[in-house]
Amino acid sequence: MTTQTNHYRIANASYGLAAHVEENRLGDRDAQQLGADMHNGQRIAEPMKRVNGTLTPVSWETAIAEVGRALRAVRSAQGPQGIGVYIGEPVQQQARSLVRALAFGVGAGTPHIFSESNVFHGPQLWATEQVMGHAATLISDLSRAHYVLLLSGEQVDLGWGACGPGVGHEAWLQHSRKTKKAKVYVADPRRTTLADSMDGHIAIRPGSESYLMLGMLTAVVQRGWTDEQFIRDYTDDFERLQALVADWTVDEFAQRCGIEAAELSGVALRFSRSPMSVVHPARQSFQNREGALGAWAWLVLHAVTANILRPGGLFEVEGVVDLFPLLTQLESTKAPRTAATAYPLVLMQAPASLLRPEIVSGPVRAVISVCGNPVGRLPDPAANRTALDQLDLLICIGHREDETAQLADWVLPALHPWEEPALALHEGDSNAEGQTAWQAPVNPPAPLARPVEQILAEVYGALRPGLRKSVWGSHWRVAAQYLARSSVEAWEERFMMDWISRPSDEWIMVVEDACHWFSPADTDGEGERQLYLGTGDRSLWRPTTETERIVLVGPAIEALLSVFRMEDVPERVVRTGQLRERFITARPSGPDATLEARVHSSMGFEEGSRVTIETDAGRCTATVVLDDRLREDVIDLPLFEGSPSLGLVRESRSKGLPGVVEMDGVAVRISNL
Repeated sequence: MTTQTNHYRIANASYGLAAHVEENRLGDRDAQQLGADMHNGQRIAEPMKRVNGTLTPVSWETAIAEVGRALRAVRSAQGPQGIGVYIGEPVQQQARSLVRALAFGVGAGTPHIFSESNVFHGPQLWATEQVMGHAATLISDLSRAHYVLLLSGEQVDLGWGACGPGVGHEAWLQHSRKTKKAKVYVADPRRTTLADSMDGHIAIRPGSESYLMLGMLTAVVQRGWTDEQFIRDYTDDFERLQALVADWTVDEFAQRCGIEAAELSGVALRFSRSPMSVVHPARQSFQNREGALGAWAWLVLHAVTANILRPGGLFEVEGVVDLFPLLTQLESTKAPRTAATAYPLVLMQAPASLLRPEIVSGPVRAVISVCGNPVGRLPDPAANRTALDQLDLLICIGHREDETAQLADWVLPALHPWEEPALALHEGDSNAEGQTAWQAPVNPPAPLARPVEQILAEVYGALRPGLRKSVWGSHWRVAAQYLARSSVEAWEERFMMDWISRPSDEWIMVVEDACHWFSPADTDGEGERQLYLGTGDRSLWRPTTETERIVLVGPAIEALLSVFRMEDVPERVVRTGQLRERFITARPSGPDATLEARVHSSMGFEEGSRVTIETDAGRCTATVVLDDRLREDVIDLPLFEGSPSLGLVRESRSKGLPGVVEMDGVAVRISNL
C-alpha cells in the first residue's frame, strides 16, 4: 500500500487528503469513505435503455443516436425550454464537466438549468448580487478577525462551508485566541465539541439563523453601533435602511431564535465594536423560511460595521483565476427566467428544488441529469419521483444506479471522479491566494465509461441545435455552441495559460509531471509551468453597481421586505440540514432505512425507542438517541443521500426568492411508534 497526496474529488477541490492506494486503486476503506466504492453492484457499467420497464444494455452509437432523436422530438413539441439540464453537486468540482453542462443548456436555448449546489448557496449568491452588483462568493477572513461568530458548531465536519474552503480554520482561530485575544462564539442548537473549545455558545433554535442576522442588524442600526465614515464613503441607502428597521424589535427576533434579547444585543455589540469581525455561515445556514432575507441581513450587517471587502471581515476572492470580469457579465436582472417560477438565473443556474414545479406547472418534458440525483437529494422524494414520471424523457449521466437512475429512460455511464485527471485548488487559510495542480487518475477507468464532458458533447451533437432563436441572446449562444462541442481540455489549457499568465515576480512553479504545461520561455518546450497566484490587494475588489457603491437596500430587497411577516414560534422544531459526517456516501433508503433522531431527555423518550416524526410535509420513523447537549425543543435528524428525513421538509412558503428550502426550523410532532 502506498499513500498518495490528493484532494476530495467528490465535494471539494480545495480539501486535501492522503489517499491509500492498493494495486493502482483506492483501498477498500478509503473507497467507502471517499464515495469511490465503484464496484458495489450499483456501478453503471454500460449504456442502457428502458425497454418494457427494464433497463437493457445497448451500444454507445445506438444510445447517442436515439437520445438525440428523442430530444429533438421534445424540442419540436415544446421548444428549447422543454429541455432541462440538472447539474449534480459533484459536477461543481469538475471544471470540464461544469463548463460543458452549462454550455449544453445555453447552446440548447433553454433557461431550465438546475443546480444542486444552488440549493444551498443560492440565497447568498442572490443577496450578494443585490448588494455588491454581481453574484460573487465572499470569503470569511477567519484568521485575521478579532471577533468571529460561527453559524453552526459542526463547521469542522461540514468542511467550513463552500464559502470558506480549507480545513485549517480551527487551528487559525485557536492561534488568534492565544496571540491576539480574539473571541469566537458558536451559534448552534447543540453544544458541540467546537463550541466547548471556543469562548461561548449561543443555543439558537434550528432555522433561526436568518432571524439572528436580522436581529443583529436591527440592534446595530437602531443603537448607532455603525461605522459612519464607511457608510458615508462606500454605501448607498442607509437612511432607507434605518426607516425599514425602525419598526422591528430585537425582542421579536430573539424570541424566534429562542434566546434572550440581551444575549442577542450583546452579540451584536461585540461584533460591531471589535476591530475586525466576521459572521461565518455554514452550508445550510440560510436554508430556512427567510433564507434570502437572512443572507441579505448577513451582508448588510458587515457593510454598516465596515467589515466587508476588508481584512478580518468578508472579502471577494480572486484566487487562481480572477473571475471578476466574467461574474460582472452574469447579472440575474438580465438573465433568462424559468417559465413557471420566474426565477432569474444566478450564474446561469436555478436551484435544483425548482425542477419539480417546472415539470408539473411548466414546459419541461425532458431532463438530462448530469451526476445528479433529485429523488435522493431533494426534499419530498415522493413528489419528485411523481414529477419525473411525468416526463417524456429522462436521461441520467453518472456512475451509480441511484434512485433517479432507476427511473430513467436512458442511463449513460460516466467516469468516476477518481478515474480521471482532476484540477486541485490548494487555497490558503489566511487569504485568497492559492495554487493549482493537476492530479492523475487513482483508479483505472471502467471499460465502457466515458468522461462526462465527452458524453455531453456527443449528445449535444445529436440534438443538432443549430443557431435557433434563444433566450440567451446571440453572444452567449455562439460561445456556448463552441464550448459544447470543442475540446474542453484544449479550452481549459488555453484558458489557464492565457488568462492566468502574469509578471514572473508573482508566479509560482508547478511540477511539469503534474501539469504537462511548459513555459513559453523554454525554447525546447520543456521545463516547469508557472502559474499566477492572484493579488491580495483588496483595493481592486469593488462593487459593480451603477454607482460602484454598496447598495444596502435595492429594489429586489424592498420587494422581499414588503411581504416579510414573522410567524409564531412552534413548540418543537426539526433540524435536517446538518451533515453528520465529512464523507457522505449513499445509504439504504425507504421505510426500512435506519434513521437516528437525537432528542433531549426532557422529551420523555427512552434511548433506542422507535418513534414517528411528522411535519406538515410528511412523516418518517426513527430510533431515539438521547443527547442532552441539544436544545430541549429540537429533534435533530442526519442528512444523507436517500435519507427518509428529506420527506419532512419542503420549499419555503415565504413569498420571497423561489427555490429556498426549509431544511431547518420546521414545526414537528413526535410520538412513540
